[in-house]
Amino acid sequence: MSAYRKKAAYAALKAYKLTLSPAFQVFGAQCRHVPSCSEYCAECVTRHGLWTGGWMTLARLSRCRPGGSRGYDPVPETVNPSPFWAPWRAGDWATTERPFPDAEPEKT
Repeated sequence: MSAYRKKAAYAALKAYKLTLSPAFQVFGAQCRHVPSCSEYCAECVTRHGLWTGGWMTLARLSRCRPGGSRGYDPVPETVNPSPFWAPWRAGDWATTERPFPDAEPEKT
């Protein structure tokens, strides 16, 4: 990824964190995952590049809504290889709950 595109992506993320994120919190909207969606985005782009990391972030944002998933959802170390024309395959689109690693299993 070119340095210019990387700087532009980080500038957009920083602008979001300084402007829109606090505005959403004023109205009670918070990320349902740990790490937060903006932190997830930064790590995805750093680890997997703008194209794949952007699609992974889009998948995460689609899960961070009422009725979506919640919990501990770290950036994967590796992603399944996908063709350039099908980058959505890198994202995790499932809306299942994501327990924290130290959480006790539910008793039935």
